[in-house]
Amino acid sequence: MPRIFFDTEFTDLVVDPQLISIGLVSEDGTREFYAELSDTWQPAAVGNFARAAVLPQLECRDDVRLTMAELRVRLRQWIKAFEQPVQLATDSLSWDWPWIHEIFDDHALWPPNLDGKPLLLTTDHLNDYGKFIRAVENAFAGGLRRHHALDDAKANRLGWLAAGGDIESKAP
Repeated sequence: MPRIFFDTEFTDLVVDPQLISIGLVSEDGTREFYAELSDTWQPAAVGNFARAAVLPQLECRDDVRLTMAELRVRLRQWIKAFEQPVQLATDSLSWDWPWIHEIFDDHALWPPNLDGKPLLLTTDHLNDYGKFIRAVENAFAGGLRRHHALDDAKANRLGWLAAGGDIESKAP
């Protein structure tokens, strides 16, 4: 099953954070999706880390600024366009995966080809976690922007490829 690597950026590591942006890239690197939310967060709710590391990375272009309602429709269409089952992959289930559930808050909105079980990119799931980390760091050293949701997703994709994929995909 093809993977889609994704990352989110949000206001703070608190009980009720607010979504700022989301980025996704296909396993083959040919398809990308990026959005910055215009109605889910307020500057006053942004913590010090996000204020320093996330907000400066925002593109603030009209073509990527979406309301949550617009994001639901566009992201669902983007995922459905793969026309085969896909699995999302992230380096943080506890912080990134809940946003997928919030975006598709109604079961009827869940893309029919999206697997409900994400792949967690950790030492327990990758063939070579050391190669994963080195490739991610090299991606940022090579120009990807750390804490930009799409670039973080791209870096994770490159790390996954360098690590030889996930253990499940290499099982006999």
